[in-house]
Amino acid sequence: MRSPNDDKLKYLNNSITRFLLVSMLLISQLSLAAKKNLELEALRIEFDNFITEAKYKPFARVEKSAAKASIESLYNQRGKVKEHAVYMARHALIKAQMVAESEYLDQQLLAEDQIMATLNIEILKTEAAVARMDADRAQLQLSLQAEEVERERLEKQRALELASQIANQAEMTQAELDAANAYGEAQKKVADLAKQEADLAFEEIDALRRQLETLAARETADGLVMTLGDFVFDSASANIKQTAVDNFTKVLDFIDGYPGRNIRIEGHTDSSGSDSFNLNLSQKRADAVKTLLVDYGVDEKRIKASGMGESLPVADNNTEAGKAKNRRVDIIILN
Repeated sequence: MRSPNDDKLKYLNNSITRFLLVSMLLISQLSLAAKKNLELEALRIEFDNFITEAKYKPFARVEKSAAKASIESLYNQRGKVKEHAVYMARHALIKAQMVAESEYLDQQLLAEDQIMATLNIEILKTEAAVARMDADRAQLQLSLQAEEVERERLEKQRALELASQIANQAEMTQAELDAANAYGEAQKKVADLAKQEADLAFEEIDALRRQLETLAARETADGLVMTLGDFVFDSASANIKQTAVDNFTKVLDFIDGYPGRNIRIEGHTDSSGSDSFNLNLSQKRADAVKTLLVDYGVDEKRIKASGMGESLPVADNNTEAGKAKNRRVDIIILN
């Protein structure tokens, strides 16, 4: 038989048990809430560190705003909805970080490409300077040849003067006088030949200098331009001279410096002849340069050849020097 004390004890034990269960549940909920708050705080700190990092500041502005909005919205969320919101905020932050890193790397690559382009231009300038030194050395040799021509002329003049003196003094037979005159004429022919050689050498130096000027790259709004002058082709023809083909290495080196860019080849003429003839000739010359580049291994898909005729002169067509500058083929490495 149970006593009243037993019932009281049982009731007390049940009350204590219920109290402990409720306490444990509250503690569990508080612990879970604290954990969620810690996750939210860690997420916010990570976001603050990310947006204050100097190298990422200019990038992923839209993604940063989205991540910020997702994190700020967490403070008003509860229960399962908040758990999902935390996941989405974490996803938005990771996306912003990845986009910022990608844009930062793209900027670094662009800067490296610009440095490489500058270096390629400096290399071309250096090569042109070396070639000009070679031309100056050739000019010096030509001056020495001119001095030799002058020496031959003076010898001829002295021979003629000597012959004249001897004839006036009647101390020379006719045969001796004829021999002296023949010697003087022979010296004159030698001097004339030397002068012709000197003239040819001057023309070669001028052609070389023109070639060096046209092979120097310059920057334009469309891209880097290398100009091939009229010395490349036979007169009024689209046939490329063999000497120009032999010097095409510089053009190939120029193009190889920009393997990822497309190329436009423009043919130009002076104003001599009809419009239709000039347009046809300029197109044929542009096509000839394109064919030569393809033969040397340049991808044909990168190249477009266009004949511009006389429509884009760079000099006055009323002078021979201006016409020579207008007869050209431009190789443009497009931006």
